[in-house]
Amino acid sequence: MMGYKAIRCERLKQKDQITSTVYRTNEVCDKRRNDIVNDLVDPICVISNANEILSMRLSKFVDEETRSYFAMIEKATSKTKMLVDELRREKSLTE
Repeated sequence: MMGYKAIRCERLKQKDQITSTVYRTNEVCDKRRNDIVNDLVDPICVISNANEILSMRLSKFVDEETRSYFAMIEKATSKTKMLVDELRREKSLTE
């Protein structure tokens, strides 16, 4: 006799079970995306505010390269804020 072990297989899911799983998965993904978008708001504001304060207070003491770095941070935070706002609008349109 060969060393054969029986393999236990799960029963195939019915179509409606698969569909409900997909809907639940989409709901979880939507909630997670919404949570991530909301969680990004505070760090973006902190970075933006800190950059603005440092730029205003230090601009007369730093070189042009550093000032351009402050400007780059400002553009990046503005773009990120815009993307977060777009995601929020997209979410509100689908509800």
